[in-house]
Amino acid sequence: MEQRETGPSYTWAAGSYVDLFLAAAVTQILFAVSLYWLLFVDSSLVSDISPGGSALSSSNLPMLAIGIMAGVGWMMAIVQGIGFDITPLNFKTAPFDQSLISMVAALNIAGQALMFIGIVSGDAELFRQLGLMGVTLLGTSLIMVGPLTFRFFRTRSSSLDKIGPWSYGPGFGLPVIGMMTILAWLFADSDVFFELYWTVLIDSFWGMMAFAVIFGHFHGRCNWELMDPERTHLAFKVFIALCILHIALVFANETGQISEDRVNASFSLPLVWIFLIARPDRIWKKVRDGEPHSTQMLSAHSLLLVTIVVGIYEGAFMENDTGMFYSRFLLMLGVATQAIWAAGDWLHDDHRHKPVKERKKPWPNIVSMFIAMAGIVYLFVDSASGGGELPRIELVKRLTVVFLAFGFLDYLLWMVKDAVFGYSDWQRIPMFYGDSDLEVDEEDRERRPTEALRPGDRPAQPVQQ
Repeated sequence: MEQRETGPSYTWAAGSYVDLFLAAAVTQILFAVSLYWLLFVDSSLVSDISPGGSALSSSNLPMLAIGIMAGVGWMMAIVQGIGFDITPLNFKTAPFDQSLISMVAALNIAGQALMFIGIVSGDAELFRQLGLMGVTLLGTSLIMVGPLTFRFFRTRSSSLDKIGPWSYGPGFGLPVIGMMTILAWLFADSDVFFELYWTVLIDSFWGMMAFAVIFGHFHGRCNWELMDPERTHLAFKVFIALCILHIALVFANETGQISEDRVNASFSLPLVWIFLIARPDRIWKKVRDGEPHSTQMLSAHSLLLVTIVVGIYEGAFMENDTGMFYSRFLLMLGVATQAIWAAGDWLHDDHRHKPVKERKKPWPNIVSMFIAMAGIVYLFVDSASGGGELPRIELVKRLTVVFLAFGFLDYLLWMVKDAVFGYSDWQRIPMFYGDSDLEVDEEDRERRPTEALRPGDRPAQPVQQ
């Protein structure tokens, strides 16, 4: 077999996920503290009056802060870490350098830190100003990464990736999300833009990203062959069309062009499509047959069905306006978060070249997230029944946040234990990804352990042309 030159230029970024994973692990704790602070410690930010005379609660800023810290902050850091690590191996090109990764991580952490300081300060005007600075940094980090998608897209014909447009599709949305994040804070008083932002960020982007990660695991990583390439492209096109339809219906309803709140149930249309097109019957058949897979990824996939049901009822039948809170909470923190955690876990074990059958199942994390999502469903049922019908609502709220925080803490401890100190068997080139000649190089590296790199070490990078 013809061998490439030692260390092909596009392999230098392999192993670069550690910085962004650590950033996500730390800022998840800031997110959990911020959520608990706003709900139970100091609720003044949702009742204080802004200089313009409007209540901050009516300008949507506290909800924006929490949603942005998750959907544009630590969650985005994890998927960017995965993308920087394996996309060059699949597309055989790395059109960026280490400075970009470092800058993205720094902007991500700084943006969330500023928003956290604003929340715990209890000062409404400081919160508004620091929040604007924070969303500007977070939005800029996404705008910076956006052009990379076009560079990868041009080399898609030689890609080793098996999920087609799902691998690069979400990347096209990053600059849009970045710009809309900044504008959402500036126009927080506009309920129309506020709702439009959530339909793009959560309903569409994170719906797409969650499925891309789930599909990539079962179809690509586990090689379960859920659909052929033609159907993969069709699935993506139909999903985009359904997202556009959902956005258009919600926008028309918010602007008064139509007066039918039940159009909010279109939230579930793209999710129904991706759930069915991924052939859940094949997934569960493989699971029953004992095929190796990520248990947490299966948990995320299962919660997708719960999210669909809640979305239909919340959008079409609930009399009180919830802003699709429960459905979006389930999608972002139940489905998407578990999916990216599972993908990150497996990627790290791929870097350790750990046999699939020997990989541990993160049961404490899975159970804590299951309890937290059960709490959300409990609160949804109470709201659907008119509110105040079910007992111990305040206790359930606290337990939901506590178990979410436990899941975040478990992730942080895993990162510190495995990714910072557990580097004895870590290899820069992960198993499964890349060409067979890279695997040969890796085997040679294993025979020369003194040359092995540990997480955080950076190989020499090629000069970008």
